[in-house]
Amino acid sequence: LWRDWKDSHDSAQVSYVALLPAVVPDSTVKVSDAEIAAYYNTHPSEFADRPGRAVVSVTTIPRTISAADSAAVRAHAIALRKQILGGASFADVAKRESADSASAANGGSLGWTTRGQFVPAFDSAAFALKPGQISEPVLTQFGYHLIKMDARKGDSIEVRHILLPIKQSDSSATKTDEMADTLAQMAAGAEQGAKFDSAVAHLHLTSGRAVAIEGQPLTWNGRYVPSVSAWAFGGVHPGEVGDLVDAGDAYYLARLDSLTPGGKATLASVHDEIRDKLIKQKKLDQLATRAQAISKGVAAGQSLEQAARKAGFAVKKSKPFTRTAPAPGIGQANEAVGAAFGLSTGAVSEPIRTDDGIFVMRVDRRVPADSAAWEKQKKTQRDTLLQQLRQQRVQAFLVSLRQNATIVDKRKEIEQATRSAQG
Repeated sequence: LWRDWKDSHDSAQVSYVALLPAVVPDSTVKVSDAEIAAYYNTHPSEFADRPGRAVVSVTTIPRTISAADSAAVRAHAIALRKQILGGASFADVAKRESADSASAANGGSLGWTTRGQFVPAFDSAAFALKPGQISEPVLTQFGYHLIKMDARKGDSIEVRHILLPIKQSDSSATKTDEMADTLAQMAAGAEQGAKFDSAVAHLHLTSGRAVAIEGQPLTWNGRYVPSVSAWAFGGVHPGEVGDLVDAGDAYYLARLDSLTPGGKATLASVHDEIRDKLIKQKKLDQLATRAQAISKGVAAGQSLEQAARKAGFAVKKSKPFTRTAPAPGIGQANEAVGAAFGLSTGAVSEPIRTDDGIFVMRVDRRVPADSAAWEKQKKTQRDTLLQQLRQQRVQAFLVSLRQNATIVDKRKEIEQATRSAQG
């Protein structure tokens, strides 16, 4: 859990020179059919076991948090603050009300802390208090907090808090669940794909297509959709509709539209793919010399900016990025991103070659993940992961059941027996 949190919350900011294949004219690079065939024959593992590809239609019913939901939680926080100011024990109210179970067990205590240990809004509010004071409701990504400062020693403070997460109201959640039940009744598990479209239209939902790669989780509209990828490659046929997936923040339903099985790719099917790859590699080979010249200039005492300018390139500055999110201009989860978290602050790298370019970078700033913030949300993180794993197990069981069960169709006998009983 901590590693996953660090991957998505450690941040780096760099200055970099990007030497991209686009600056090399196509006319300077030639790739023959013989080179393509040679690459195909010398890289059998690259084409021997290609993952399957599934196209699915997906619809969702989000658990939307409304302004009224947020206002209701804030009003509850204000009411609790009044209780405490009226004489109620902060510790007792924290034990009863706080969603942060770890601190709630200790009366909301977060212990002694220094600046920068919490998310900015919480940090600012906590350090603005005087000993004994209780804050107004403070909004962070975790919900509303009531913060009490117990003591201050120099730059350190001892604080307590009560966390009230923002959730759908009971009435909103009931409506969402009812709509999801209707969607499930109309289309979930259907073998006729048209039922999916009918349900989407009946409930005034929207749907879209996404591509699932075998062995990888499905991402749709920037969101991870659990279970669907495993289901798509689990023996179902195009046109079939899956079971309704409850992902905590939303319900999802998917239909399999097409399926391309995995396996060995033929030379003809990957001819253009290999050609493009070899063209890019040859362009990067040309750029490698120019990248090395920049590194040598820095080693000789020039700044990164001076060395880049001399080689005909400009230095760009990144915005903060994490190990897992795309870094504009640099890429995602590649060698350059790894170097940004491996180099010392202020150090300039040797040329870093990725599939898309060659980079020379200087680390300007790195901010570690907030361990206190992680501790506060750890239970929610674990619960979400466990829920996803449970859904995957259930989905795998249902897929196996469909593959291995012997189905005997007795609908006619049942209908006849029902009519006889009614008669």
